[in-house]
Amino acid sequence: MTFIQRAMTLGLLVYFSNAVAYGTSSQLRGVDPSLSFRYKPNSAGNFVCLDGTKEIPFDRINDDYCDCSDGSDEPGTSACNNGSFYCANKGHTPGRLSSTRVNDGVCDYDVCCDGSDEWGPNAAQCPDKCAEIGAAYRAQTEAEAKAHELGIRKRVQIVDAARQMRISKQAELESKQKELDELTTRMDEAEQRKNELEELQRAENEASDKSREARKQALQDEYLPHLIVYRKALALELHKRRSHRDALILLLRSVREKHNPEYSDAAVKAALNEYATFFDAYPYIESAALEYADEDEKARTERQLQMDRENEAHDDLSIEACNEAIGIFENERETLTDDIDMLFGLLDKLRANYDRNYHDLAIKAADVGLGEYEQVRDRDLAAISEHNIAIDIDAVRVRVAEAQKKHEELVASDSQPDAGGSEKKEKEEGVSAEQLSQARTAFWDLQSAKGKLSGEVSNLSDLLEKDLGPEDVFLPYSGECFSLDNGEYTYELCLLDRASQVGNKDSVRQGLGSFDGFGTLSSGNESGKDYTAMKFTGGTKCWNGPQRSITAKFECAEDIKVISVSEPEKCEYLAKMTGPFACSPLPPTPPSPEAIEGAEKAPSAEEEETPQSKDNVVDHGHDEL
Repeated sequence: MTFIQRAMTLGLLVYFSNAVAYGTSSQLRGVDPSLSFRYKPNSAGNFVCLDGTKEIPFDRINDDYCDCSDGSDEPGTSACNNGSFYCANKGHTPGRLSSTRVNDGVCDYDVCCDGSDEWGPNAAQCPDKCAEIGAAYRAQTEAEAKAHELGIRKRVQIVDAARQMRISKQAELESKQKELDELTTRMDEAEQRKNELEELQRAENEASDKSREARKQALQDEYLPHLIVYRKALALELHKRRSHRDALILLLRSVREKHNPEYSDAAVKAALNEYATFFDAYPYIESAALEYADEDEKARTERQLQMDRENEAHDDLSIEACNEAIGIFENERETLTDDIDMLFGLLDKLRANYDRNYHDLAIKAADVGLGEYEQVRDRDLAAISEHNIAIDIDAVRVRVAEAQKKHEELVASDSQPDAGGSEKKEKEEGVSAEQLSQARTAFWDLQSAKGKLSGEVSNLSDLLEKDLGPEDVFLPYSGECFSLDNGEYTYELCLLDRASQVGNKDSVRQGLGSFDGFGTLSSGNESGKDYTAMKFTGGTKCWNGPQRSITAKFECAEDIKVISVSEPEKCEYLAKMTGPFACSPLPPTPPSPEAIEGAEKAPSAEEEETPQSKDNVVDHGHDEL
């Protein structure tokens, strides 16, 4: 047989094998039905590559040899590494698979559920599973659509509540602002009255007997150093006792927030009821404890030193100021002692009586925390005792009592009519200590009330000016906390506020940062903000690393939950959360298999025309033949 005869025979074999293995021109394996009109012979009986760069004999399609640079001549084989294989996937949605994965002996059900990517000897191992995969996919899609719809409905409710809340908060802000303006006017008037009386008193003091000033100065020179030593000893003790009370409050708050109410532990209920009574009476004490909850030892020491410096600058200048400060400190010490005794008693009783069969982790953490508190308390009390011994506190107290008595005698003598007998003149023109005290008290009370009200106005104003998301969707949940216990840690995220991590074994709290805005969109949003992502930065610094931070990423759901927390980078955490905030209008429902099949059979307007090669380059055969 000649070479030409052998070539012709081989060509016929290829042609007939294509017809059998790859189908006719209308049934070519791996061709997208929408492109079937492009897979028809042109007037010359050839196929034009889809990129128009080459024209080859039609029987060269799917011959397992890559002729076209775009891989379009091999839709049903793996010959071209840049081609794609179309899976009809009847009963599910069509798919496209990289040509490199065609007939490789692997069932690519994630793309071709009908197993059409495996043919010939491999076909048997990849049966058509589109019916079950399609059914499962549609069931999942329907369930997600239902959950999405519930999330949208919940979001509508939240937006409506936010709208009403903004109106209410705005009205409250306006009312408090009006009250603040009136209070400011009254305070200014009280301050003016106080200043006038103080100026009159100053004038009277300047005109008083010089010997009185000399006695006062002598008293101050003799006793002020002792008063200062005593005041500083009280300040040291107050620093410790404030920390003790804060620690007990945080333990009880943790029990209140994290205990399992389903256990119905009588001891827990009793402790929380008593704490609730305390909290209702003094809510600001818990707020103060929370303010310094994440403070480390260095920051706490610096804050206390700053307080001491400010007190020294004000209280140590005169015997009157120092004596007044001592009175305030002693009253606070008494209050702190009572609070600590009460709070410790609650926790101690809870430790002794809680039902250990329940295995409530929050109660066990409080038990451990109370033991650690006792160690810190005992150490602090020992330090206070050592300091008091070093300064001979008993002798100091004796000198302070002498100073206070002599100062009272000096003040009493100043209030007596002078030798000239002008008591009537004092009543008519002079300023009594009672008048000045009343004026000062009135001013200080108004000043304190203004400070408190100013804080409330500022908080309301800050809240209403804050970016609360589209339609104020985060307003009803601002500051509300959600947590996740993953076994080793409990993560707590308070929306628009702060985030933290608490070790379940050691109860050590690490700040994960404060709210620092929302995520950023690369495009498609005028504000450039991604309201499904909430960032918290500036947390506790990692050892040999950055400050901790966390980003909460929301997915649409009816309920707000923390689903998982991961650490993609060192000390940079990612929390996956669900909530209505991420819900947008429902996506279109996936088409049924019947609709998909009908769309595939529909003729395309483009089928009326078969594209021709740009260069009319015709390749009549492979060189190797």
